Amino acid sequence: MTQAGQDSPVGAPTEPRRRRSRLRLSWPLRALRENPVLRKELRGRMRGRRAFVVLSVYLVLLSCLTTVLYFSYTTIAQQPYGPDTYLVGKIVFGGMVGVQLLMVVFLTPAFTAGAITGERERQTYDLLRTTLLSARSLVTGKLSSALTYMVLLILAAVPLESLAFLLGGVELEEVIISQLFLLVTALSLAAVSMAISSWSKSTLTATVLSYGYALLSTAGLPLLFLMLTPFLGLAGFTLGGAQEPAAWLVVSLVYLGGLVLATNPFSSLILSEVVLIQEQTLLFFELPLSQTSARYPDLWLISPWVIYLLFYLLVAWVAFAMCVRRVRRVER
Repeated sequence: MTQAGQDSPVGAPTEPRRRRSRLRLSWPLRALRENPVLRKELRGRMRGRRAFVVLSVYLVLLSCLTTVLYFSYTTIAQQPYGPDTYLVGKIVFGGMVGVQLLMVVFLTPAFTAGAITGERERQTYDLLRTTLLSARSLVTGKLSSALTYMVLLILAAVPLESLAFLLGGVELEEVIISQLFLLVTALSLAAVSMAISSWSKSTLTATVLSYGYALLSTAGLPLLFLMLTPFLGLAGFTLGGAQEPAAWLVVSLVYLGGLVLATNPFSSLILSEVVLIQEQTLLFFELPLSQTSARYPDLWLISPWVIYLLFYLLVAWVAFAMCVRRVRRVER
């Protein structure tokens, strides 16, 4: 008998103890792995053909888009020494990220809008609430199952995005920031859709409200600027007629406008790219308000992608807490 066998009880192997000790070090992953709702949802989602068909069609369409963007630009940009590969890489990478963002906006509510209302309509919600499963575990399992498939769709396109490195013009920081953008957007939309599903009476209502929020968060800012264009022109004419607007008014408008633009995914991506190219910085940059007048100070601003990530992480946390609180309430 070995020394390990002498120290341990008869018939008690030592290897499972080592495995359990390793799992204790990663308790969040272990909690997700042992979540019955997450396991059930993932098995039901990934065992059928639908998940793989959607993934295959998505990658084929993204590949076709990449090919069309490349050949379209190389055909239009007729230069003596060929097209500028720097701009080709930027255009291909920007087109793929834009399509991925649209995919996240339109698919995430579809996966999460009926998470809670679907259980009510199938009359299985009361059975889930009578089990030992807590409200937080139920919401976490539903949310994680939808996010797992969305993360798979996002990461599956990374090899296609890496083709832009062969063309040049794309840095590693841009790829990392774009992936964080997509992941946080998916998390925020999924959490808000889950919260809407917990408060809605039917899946149709939850789906309509979830897509309404998704469209408002993405297309609401351009529509707002379009409606306010006459008022902005009038305000500019009024300020232009004065000698000089107050410094506090200009500073307030700059910070407020930057905050509004940073909370929109498309404008935040574009502005972050501009800041990265012109200022050569990732976090902070200096914005001079006037080149001729010393009345307006130079402002230090945070890069839009940082504000976007922090804002929508806060939105996701608030929506998750609201959903857990709603599920925890006793149904009357």
